[in-house]
Amino acid sequence: MYLEKALSKGLELGADFVELREERSLGTIIRVVDGVIRELSSGDELRISVRTLYNGGWGFSVAGSEEELDEALKESFKMAKLSSKWSSKFEAYWPSFKGSYEVLGKEPAWEVPLERKIGILMDQHRIASSIKGVKNTNIHLVDSLRETRVINSLGTDTRQKISRVRISSYIFAHESGVTEAAFESKGGLGGIEIVEGAEVAEKAAKRAVEALSAVPAPPGKHRAILDPKLAGVFIHEAFGHAAEGDAVLNNESILADMMGKPVGAPSISVLDDPTIEGLYGSYRYDDEGTEARRKYIVKEGILSGYLTNLEVSKKLGTEPTGNARSMDFGNPPEVRMSNTFIEAGDWSFEEMLSEIKEGIYAIGSLYGYTDPAKGQFMFKAEGGWLIEGGELKKRLREVAITGMTLEVLHNVEAIGKELSHDPGSCGKKSQWVPVTTGSPHVMVSSIVFGGR
Repeated sequence: MYLEKALSKGLELGADFVELREERSLGTIIRVVDGVIRELSSGDELRISVRTLYNGGWGFSVAGSEEELDEALKESFKMAKLSSKWSSKFEAYWPSFKGSYEVLGKEPAWEVPLERKIGILMDQHRIASSIKGVKNTNIHLVDSLRETRVINSLGTDTRQKISRVRISSYIFAHESGVTEAAFESKGGLGGIEIVEGAEVAEKAAKRAVEALSAVPAPPGKHRAILDPKLAGVFIHEAFGHAAEGDAVLNNESILADMMGKPVGAPSISVLDDPTIEGLYGSYRYDDEGTEARRKYIVKEGILSGYLTNLEVSKKLGTEPTGNARSMDFGNPPEVRMSNTFIEAGDWSFEEMLSEIKEGIYAIGSLYGYTDPAKGQFMFKAEGGWLIEGGELKKRLREVAITGMTLEVLHNVEAIGKELSHDPGSCGKKSQWVPVTTGSPHVMVSSIVFGGR
């Protein structure tokens, strides 16, 4: 009951709204580079986050225990009063939610001995390094248990206990002065069973070695097919961040005045859905306690919704979408994506290939840059294939794609029928949260390619 008493104390101080998030976080991070452990850490902490709102100004503080909660309330309210001098006022009233949710998996990862987890990474290294041409291996395992209870002064009271596990491999191959890289990962909600037996290092190693004998991609505009990994990262980075409601309010998004207008070809629809069972970016309640839901950002080419938290939904005049997320108890929730993906269409990959006389099939994603305010992007794909006469003819090494986000979406000609997802970690305002990108194969009439 001490959290409920703290809510009352916050209101007695004069706050318009009080939110408390009690959170226990525990987990392990292991990184093995070339068979040597370079990072090994674990933690188990319990904290209470305190947010207060006063005349449009927010205050945020963290208590390390029940005994520290009164002082954290005062500190949070003091900051809310100070920030209100430079904030726009709005009514602190939102829907409230109650409920609980739990996903632990068959074998919870935090109960698995460290030696066994290290063995999983060493097996990945051993398999990858045994492949001729592999120069370096970098294998990463992260598991976490996040247990939260969120209550607020409007009646929300939600509990959530989620276990996540993810393994990733970044493999470099080298031959005759040429170095190529490939990346592969697997993860989701559940226990250690998600990553045991995964072939992430072997798959990445084979693709990196295969690229050593590849030829550079011809620069310029090409008709192209993007594979699910590349198309998924594109829709997350180049478009999804522009659909985050705080960016819209701050005029940092090309989608600020586009609601209800065409932003892509009629064949393309984009969703954000935290409710999909087992995906790495899934949850039932966000970090403000709002129940998560499936929603279209783009429906048949038309911009249909922004992603919001409580404050942004109020200022945009919409309902909260359940996209308030924080990295941990030490950070306030921000508007973030969850599982963001392009909806499946009705084309097979073979049908797409047969449509292209000359073009490029781009695969994988290594890194990229986007500017949501200008709508520009640049991504480095792992590589690809040169398409000639409807067939894959020549293997291409690392290629870059660049251009304007909405132009590419309008150039979409076909969407594949097989949707796949990839786990990842998304950064924003120095906070990293687990997400999933997803897409089927996507064929575009024109996109700019560059070489190294």
